[in-house]
Amino acid sequence: MLRTLWLAVAAVAVTIPLALATMLVAMVRSTSPLIDSIVRLWGKLLVAAAGIDLRTENLGHLDPKKRYILVSNHYSYLDIPCIVAAVGQPVRFMAKASLFQIPLFGWAIGRAGFIPIDRKNRRTAVKSFDMAADRIRKGNTIVVFPEEGRSRERTLRPFQRGAFLLAIKSEKTIVPIAIDSTYDVFPVGAKRVRPGVVTIRVGTPIETANLKLKAKESLATQSRDQIETMLFGAPSTPAATAVE
Repeated sequence: MLRTLWLAVAAVAVTIPLALATMLVAMVRSTSPLIDSIVRLWGKLLVAAAGIDLRTENLGHLDPKKRYILVSNHYSYLDIPCIVAAVGQPVRFMAKASLFQIPLFGWAIGRAGFIPIDRKNRRTAVKSFDMAADRIRKGNTIVVFPEEGRSRERTLRPFQRGAFLLAIKSEKTIVPIAIDSTYDVFPVGAKRVRPGVVTIRVGTPIETANLKLKAKESLATQSRDQIETMLFGAPSTPAATAVE
């Protein structure tokens, strides 16, 4: 219980000054690399406060000079801090619109270029993917949770197709990411944080250049199969290092 209290206190103590710093930097230059450093520091501090021993596998699959669309499973509120702490890229997330209404935190992620999405409203959802395309053009790697929300079970939910349409239209490489064990640390509905090892596994990049829109189904299947294999050892459908 003390760990949970400590994480709550740390989240407030860390988020307020870093959110203010993000907004100040963004007022001068919204694409400043300093924003990426602030975001990564925020992630690392929350990961440490949660007692997570964060590890990575196959991080070398990501070329530091390239930008990607990362698709990941989603178990926990701690997934975002883990990804920004582990992935050495200027990442921006597509996140549910309600997060952007949180005072300071929501304002900061909006200024930083994170992308709100309301999947219940088709018009605003389309606009969100247009914003994501703009962030890619500005040199960001975009992270999407295609399950559209945190899973209450270990099994993966069906993948929605928006991320894969975005990849085809932008001709950016898709890289599946598996977040292993945030389900054990802080799952949906949990009242206690349980410290432990969390591993971020990077899958095999999937190229999208010159693909037609109808390829979205195949891309979703390939990505989901890779993530299932990294998490559980085998996909449920036919196949189509410590952080410093």
